[in-house]
Amino acid sequence: MYAVIRTGGKQYRVSPGDILEVEKLAGDVGDSIVLEDVLMVAREEGIDIGQPNVAGASVTARITGQHRGEKILVFRYRPKKRVRVRRGHRQYLTRLQIHKISGDGFEYVEEEKEEAPPEEVVEAAVAEVGAAAVAETDSVAEVEETVEAEVEEETDIIDKAVDAVEETVAKAGDAVEAVSDAASEAVDAVGDVAGDAVEAVSDIASDAAEAVSDKAGDAVEAVSDLAEDAAEAVSDAASDAVEAVGDLAEDAVDAVTKNLRGLVGRGKKDDDDADADDAEDNEKKEE
Repeated sequence: MYAVIRTGGKQYRVSPGDILEVEKLAGDVGDSIVLEDVLMVAREEGIDIGQPNVAGASVTARITGQHRGEKILVFRYRPKKRVRVRRGHRQYLTRLQIHKISGDGFEYVEEEKEEAPPEEVVEAAVAEVGAAAVAETDSVAEVEETVEAEVEEETDIIDKAVDAVEETVAKAGDAVEAVSDAASEAVDAVGDVAGDAVEAVSDIASDAAEAVSDKAGDAVEAVSDLAEDAAEAVSDAASDAVEAVGDLAEDAVDAVTKNLRGLVGRGKKDDDDADADDAEDNEKKEE
């Protein structure tokens, strides 16, 4: 018979005496636990299928170990986002030995293994040890000779290896000294090059500053000359404008004077003509 149980989100088919590993369950090694999430029980009388669990059914197991499983690698990747996450995980596991499957009206227990009487076990062990001792006695001398030869060979190999290691260490020391000297020389060379570079940059900066100063002086002089020329041009233009205005004013005054004179002369003539007309009229009246 067997049953189907559910634990840790997984389903397992178990029978009395089975050993299985499930995701970690609370408890110490040697404790007994009862699993009541039984989905199905198959017996000789028939199969009981739960909805979802079989009523009254349970599985009793004993904890035989608490450990962690093999490492698995988890890699998370998101395209075009520069997301690359790599993690390792080792799941905590519990090793169970199924002891009993029970329910309403039935119970199946793990079958106990028959053990041989202690006396028979001891006698068998003694016989085996005696036979092995007799078989090994004959070959002890040969084994000793073989061991001595192998020890000598191993000693020679070890001596050669030690010599090779010493030579390697000496060569490594020489290499370290050579690397140290080379590094010192490289540092000195870098310092000299850096000093020369600093001096060259300083000279270039000085030359550039002088050139900029000269250019700035020339620009200031040019601007000053342009300003003076512009001031003179403006002054000349203003003088010409004043003279032109004066001439226009004189011409205007002359024109006005002439017009006034003409008007005055025309008024006098009209007065003389009027007086002459009056005189004629008076003469005619007297006649």
